[in-house]
Amino acid sequence: MHPTKKISATLVSSSILLGLFGWLLPVSPDVELNKEIYWLRKTFSQEKYNIVIGGDSRVHRGLSPDDLLLQVNEASNAINLGYSSAGYSKDYCSFLLSKLNKEGNTKALILGLTPHSFTPDALENGHFHEVLYTSTADMQKALYLEPFLQFFEPRKISLLFRSTDYQVNGYLEKFHDNGWVESDNLKTDSTRAIKSYSKVFIDNTVNDAAVNDFIVWVDSLSKENIAVLGYRPPTTVTMRSLEDSVSGYNETAIRNAFEASGGQWIDFKDNDFESYDGSHLRAKDARHLSKDIGIEIQGLLK
Repeated sequence: MHPTKKISATLVSSSILLGLFGWLLPVSPDVELNKEIYWLRKTFSQEKYNIVIGGDSRVHRGLSPDDLLLQVNEASNAINLGYSSAGYSKDYCSFLLSKLNKEGNTKALILGLTPHSFTPDALENGHFHEVLYTSTADMQKALYLEPFLQFFEPRKISLLFRSTDYQVNGYLEKFHDNGWVESDNLKTDSTRAIKSYSKVFIDNTVNDAAVNDFIVWVDSLSKENIAVLGYRPPTTVTMRSLEDSVSGYNETAIRNAFEASGGQWIDFKDNDFESYDGSHLRAKDARHLSKDIGIEIQGLLK
């Protein structure tokens, strides 16, 4: 082969190999970028879903749509639309409903209700609104430009041999396109959140008017033949006792009103699950809970 052709062939081969390595080898995880893309994708998805999940961080970290769907034969898709410190304000409820496929045979909303869900702070929905009102320019940059630029970041062969690519200082997070944040902590402490939650409800107790508006909404959904399932996300016995004592949350009254309006309430025992911080479930327990709720939905649809 002519030397010039050999050089050309070498350059082409090298380019192809570099491209393959660039595509196959992982980059160091950019957790903040992954978070941003995760929130934007699930908020602005144009798809409609058979099952829509709502609630706060105990929900977006605590329910895996894919594990739930394993138990539901009639549903083809589901999304977790939980947000940090989310409350059941009218606009958030409307947002959840806007993502539901009302034309499908399966139409279900799964709503995680916590004592914080109806407090004034939660009803402001600061995190939900922050994502919802992202500028078009920032959205396009996060969704399209930044992931493209990641291709040119340095690759690390060592990352191929790591068991996870989302560990930061012992805290593990993985952002799934279905809206679930798979999370855990290698330093499990089921009392970690108790101190902060003891202050959460100071001058911030349950708003009865918001509870009434929510119940009226559930009743309207039931009249549209939409299955509505409610549950209190399991935490720990200590956390439940604390929240019940200071939040003004009357679970018995809310459950009775919820069921009287056509909703289906599901009970779970805190001791059946493990929390890594006293508030959020470990990943394996989130999957466990998701499958249990899927079984309940399947039974409801028979």
